[in-house]
Amino acid sequence: MEKNEIKKALYKEKPIAMFRVNCADYKSYGTKLTEGTIIRFKIPFKDIGDNVFENEIPAQLLIRWIDDWS
Repeated sequence: MEKNEIKKALYKEKPIAMFRVNCADYKSYGTKLTEGTIIRFKIPFKDIGDNVFENEIPAQLLIRWIDDWS
């Protein structure tokens, strides 16, 4: 699946991204599309600033930070 197809699927399916882990430089979230593709998002702390990122976030809001998929 290509990145543009993933973006379309995220808007169509509206999955929820779940918090995975805090690393030294970023927060990591992940979600799964209905066809089984797993999407990972890495959000740098510098992008978060003073904002609060909950444990569950609509995945389409994290599109700009798509890092990996399989």
